[in-house]
Amino acid sequence: MQLIETITNELTDVNLSLTSPLLKTKLLASRIGNQKLLIWVTNELNGYKDKADLPDYRKTTGEIVGDYVNGMNVINNHVLPIPSFDNSFDDELRAFELFDGIEPLEQMAVLYKENLLKQFTQGQVAVFQKLLINHANTFENFSLISAGVRVPVNTVKRVLNAVRNQLLDFMIALETEFGVEVQIETLQFNKQKITTIMNTTINTNGDGNLINTGAGANITYSATINKGNQDALKKSLLENEVSESDANELLSVIDAETPVSSTEFGPKVSQWVYKMIGKAMDNSWKIGVSAAGGVLGKLICQYYGIG
Repeated sequence: MQLIETITNELTDVNLSLTSPLLKTKLLASRIGNQKLLIWVTNELNGYKDKADLPDYRKTTGEIVGDYVNGMNVINNHVLPIPSFDNSFDDELRAFELFDGIEPLEQMAVLYKENLLKQFTQGQVAVFQKLLINHANTFENFSLISAGVRVPVNTVKRVLNAVRNQLLDFMIALETEFGVEVQIETLQFNKQKITTIMNTTINTNGDGNLINTGAGANITYSATINKGNQDALKKSLLENEVSESDANELLSVIDAETPVSSTEFGPKVSQWVYKMIGKAMDNSWKIGVSAAGGVLGKLICQYYGIG
């Protein structure tokens, strides 16, 4: 079928917009009566309305940043030390989804040079301010003006590449299965086989392939600490570039209290964690802010035997 060959040729030219091959794919889906393909390509062209329908390649996590006043200083677009020790909650808090259609995404990829920002509501901003004031000593005269989740503009390019590559894989699979000169009647007769091909080449409903783009995204955690083993805990802290004095400070208080729950430590340990997050924020501890909370949380949870 000439239409499949045309779509394939357009997809392999990275200088061409995705709009044309997607429109032709929409025509193909209509002609062969494949509703699943038609829904996917329509969503990609027009944008997604429901979060439940959003494929995982359009989801990512980023850094929480804000504009704030601290004393006499006005700070803009700065990473905020808001850690979480529950992975699912942390991902939800830092979630960044791209619902836009292909044409707006292509425009974003050209117009934006560094980052994209999803603004939080004023109600959420107020919660973040209270959290920072209550748990970090460095925020006595702190007023949070605005906050949001920031991701690099390359996130958009990854989405565009995912759509291009998946659609190309689908077209190549059709050619391989039915040949270049396949007739429309053959495709109509093999609806179930085409749906199977689509299920293996195009991600329409998410399969856990979350894009990780936050600060410290390249930091991995592989340490194993036996419950109550202070030597192992200190070794792991030092390996993550925590200073020896800071590590010793944690060791001096960690056995003096028990965790409140599996996701909340005692007040002294929590205060130490927030102090370390503050150090990550002002770069005196060379680790990404979003990675800092995760690393410390996992190490302490293992020490307490709750991780």
